Amino acid sequence: MAVGEELLRRKILHNVAEIAGDGEGAFRMFRVPQRLLPQLNEALRGRVCSPAGMELRFRMKSSSVRLRLRRQPEVGHPVFTSRTMVATGIFRGDFQDSWLALEEGENELEIKPCPAETVKLLMSVVKNSPTGRRFSPELTRIVLPPFIELRLVEVDGEIEAPRPEDLPSCGCLVYGSSITQGAYTPLGSGTFPAVIGRELGVDVWNLGFGGGAFLEPELAEWIVSRRDWKFAVLELGANLFHLPPEEFRKKVRKFLTFFAADSERRRVFILDLLPNTGEIRGAELEKAAAFRRVVREETASADAAANGGKGLLLHLEYASLLPDVTGYSTDLLHPASHAFETIGRGLAAQIRERLLAAGENLR
Repeated sequence: MAVGEELLRRKILHNVAEIAGDGEGAFRMFRVPQRLLPQLNEALRGRVCSPAGMELRFRMKSSSVRLRLRRQPEVGHPVFTSRTMVATGIFRGDFQDSWLALEEGENELEIKPCPAETVKLLMSVVKNSPTGRRFSPELTRIVLPPFIELRLVEVDGEIEAPRPEDLPSCGCLVYGSSITQGAYTPLGSGTFPAVIGRELGVDVWNLGFGGGAFLEPELAEWIVSRRDWKFAVLELGANLFHLPPEEFRKKVRKFLTFFAADSERRRVFILDLLPNTGEIRGAELEKAAAFRRVVREETASADAAANGGKGLLLHLEYASLLPDVTGYSTDLLHPASHAFETIGRGLAAQIRERLLAAGENLR
C-alpha cells in the first residue's frame, strides 16, 4: 500500500507540488507549494487542489491495483454540482483504455494489468504515430479530471515508479485561467494544455486556476525556478479584465520580468484573450482590443530585455482560434468541451513552427 509523500517522492504523482493529510483519512494534492498560498489570491487558493493536469503514473507489478479517491462537494458553483459528471481516465501510455465516472464521496477504482500481448502490439504500432511515442504502453496513467477537488485516500497494490524511458524527455508548463484549467470539460485529456501535449509529443504541467490568474510575481518566480519544463505557455488577462488597461499593463510587465530573466533561456509563448462575454455582445470591444495590445507590447518589450537575446518570449495568435460563437458554453466566456481540441491544435501548430524556426528539438 502506498500513500502520501511516498507517491510524491517516487514521482508517481504528476503535477503535484505538495501533498498533505486532511485529518479525515485522505490527502490533499496541491499544484502550488503551500508556503506560497498566503501571497496568492483567494480564487487560486480555492482551485489549487483541483486536479487539472494531475496523474498517477506507474508500472503494475501485481494482479490488480485498487485506487481510492474522495470527490469533494462543490459548493456554490453555478455549473459544477454534486451531479456534474467528471471521469478518471485509464491510459496505457498514450492509449486510452477506459473512463470511470466519479461520484461525490469515496470512489474505489480497480485497475487490472494490460495483457502482455496488447502491450507488445501497442509498442509496435505507436512507432507509426506522427509525433512518436510520448509514454510507454507499459506505463499505466490515471488521468484525473480538471475540476472538482479529489483527495487521495490510498493506492493498494504493488507498483513501480515510472522509468525515465517511460516518459517524454520534453515538458511544457501552461499557466492561466479556468480556460487553461479546463472548464467545462469533464475529462483531464480534454483541456487545451493536454491537446498541446499530444500534438507536440511532450509532457504537460497544468497551472490553470479558475478565476485566479492574477499574475502574482511570487508565482512567476516559483514557475521560473522550476527545472522540469522546457517551454511555457502563459494565458494572460482573462481574470483581470475588471482592471483598467494601464493597471493590467503594470501586472503583465512585472510578471513577464521573471521569465525574461530566466537563466535557462527557455521559450515562453504568451496568449492574450479569447473573445469574452462583453466583447461578443459588442459592449467592450475597445477594452478587449486595449488588453490584447498591452499583451503584445509587453511581450515584445520583455523579449527585447530577455537574457540571451530576442526570440525567447513570443506572442501567439489566440483570439481567432475560436471564430464560431457556438464553440462557447452558454456563459459566452468558457469554450465548450469540443472547442478545446481546436484551440489546442491551433496553439500547438504555432509553437511547433516557432520552435523549429529556432532550431529547437522537442525530443
